[in-house]
Amino acid sequence: MEKVEKTNIAFFDKSLLNGGRVLDEILEREGYTANHFESLQNVLEVTMRTKPSVVIIDLDEFGDSVWSTCLELKDDIATRRTGIILVSSANDESLRIKGFDIGADDFVNKPYSKRELVARIKALSRRLDFNEGKKIKVKDIEINLDEHRVSKAGKQIDLTYIQFKLLYLLASRRMNVFSRKEILDRVWGKKVYVTNRTVDVHIKRLREKLGEYKYPSQYIETIHGTGYRFL
Repeated sequence: MEKVEKTNIAFFDKSLLNGGRVLDEILEREGYTANHFESLQNVLEVTMRTKPSVVIIDLDEFGDSVWSTCLELKDDIATRRTGIILVSSANDESLRIKGFDIGADDFVNKPYSKRELVARIKALSRRLDFNEGKKIKVKDIEINLDEHRVSKAGKQIDLTYIQFKLLYLLASRRMNVFSRKEILDRVWGKKVYVTNRTVDVHIKRLREKLGEYKYPSQYIETIHGTGYRFL
């Protein structure tokens, strides 16, 4: 019999560590494998390692740290396509709106039906699969998100992980001007200390990888006093 590969789901919910067996069994029957974590620490590392299609985070347990977690997951190229479902006992419209504003895909009130939660997970997984953009093509540059590969005019370009994230950020929101601080936060992360000069150096090296050694660039434009944008 052919082995069916199951899809990972990550629960950041301490209350389910010992009491989520029924929910896990329902997910198992639907083709999912549940992974439970009791802390939001190193959530980016955990998510990149386990590669869940959806993460479920309990707002009641983790409070305001959930907001920075959602932003962190949606800002990183390796996790931004992971679905986020927030659960909370607070029936508060402003809380739901804030959740959606910072990147959550769904919001579920407690107590919830386990079957309804599984149905929401399935619906979100289908929606993410349908909307998944595996390739971005801008001018003669093609970015393959699944394989983390970049090619120019059909010829592969060897980029570092940071260069790949930097190129994707600029090319995915073409003509949007990014300040150096915004680039630092989105590419390196808020917890890593690097300077504005670091951005300039990486932009220079990225331009060279794209085959540009003279000014002006046909790909990445310098907006003096502000930052950069992809033309």
